[in-house]
Amino acid sequence: MITPPPFALLEDLLGSRTDDPRLADLHRAHGLRPPPTFPDRDGWDGMGVTEQGWEMAYKATVRVPDRYPSLRVRGCGPVIGYVTKVYITESYPAPVRDGLTVALPEPEARARALDSMTAEYGNVVHVLHRDEESTFEVRYHEDGRFIWYLLTLNERAENDPELLRAAAPDAREIPFWPSLDPDESFPTALRALKVHQDASGLDGLDFETSDHFESGAVASWTGDDDADREFRVFGTDGSGGQVAFWRVHEGLPIEQQPVVLFGSEGYVGPVAKDLCDLLHLLAAGVGPFEAAMAYTSDEDIDDEDTALRPELARIAEIHLQRREGRTPKAVVEDAENAYADVRDRVDALSR
Repeated sequence: MITPPPFALLEDLLGSRTDDPRLADLHRAHGLRPPPTFPDRDGWDGMGVTEQGWEMAYKATVRVPDRYPSLRVRGCGPVIGYVTKVYITESYPAPVRDGLTVALPEPEARARALDSMTAEYGNVVHVLHRDEESTFEVRYHEDGRFIWYLLTLNERAENDPELLRAAAPDAREIPFWPSLDPDESFPTALRALKVHQDASGLDGLDFETSDHFESGAVASWTGDDDADREFRVFGTDGSGGQVAFWRVHEGLPIEQQPVVLFGSEGYVGPVAKDLCDLLHLLAAGVGPFEAAMAYTSDEDIDDEDTALRPELARIAEIHLQRREGRTPKAVVEDAENAYADVRDRVDALSR
């Protein structure tokens, strides 16, 4: 039988990064999936073992000096989170701080409390310990029944001057590109894809290829006219989302720039690291929307190199390069790891 982790360990992990090896070991020992990473800085997640009476909450950004704003994996991939809360419920069999257990009567908790309050739903909260880094409290129903112990990382106010000075996340250097020229060259692989689509369709794929770069779409989306310098829209999905090259690499042709999606509901995300990978995604039956949403929606992207539409893989081979064994899952993961910061960039352009 697996025993729950000692409270001292959970307390020690409060505030730690989600890539801390100790967290990985804890999750592995208790059959949990790995500690989370997040696509953006709004993420929140919780993991634990209900039967053992413990859970830890993870937050993508904590308002604590030196941890705000959060870093990205490898500088541009998913956002690293932190442990921000530890919950101990009535199933937890071991003592917590100062030898207290989940059998602590409410009157005794009240007598020990630094301060007490009535929270939502009439719950009674007693703060048992507070220092510079954390607050330890116990909560009861209004009839005195125990709910949980809660250990919380102390965070600064949103308008804290020190945090505001550090609020701008590190961003990659973006070349300053000229405005779109109406006669700008359109990739031959996309022209071939357009010809194929007009002749035979894409067999249910939610993607419509243009025969030229569309102007004004990203500027309208962000409210920044300069955004059209940085992105080149070349297709749409059925909901009206825009598929575009994100021109982040100076000196590389447009075909080797990453492909991203501006979703019709406000979602932005990477699709593929270049046009060749996009064509292989389409050949496997994965559209831009499914690829861009896979990381945040837990959609199952096939890990097999299934060329359901070999004619699209052939377009990539003729006009770009041949890529054998390139699975859809690898394409999506590589795009997310390398270009997830497109979300931060679009947020910056939209302010």
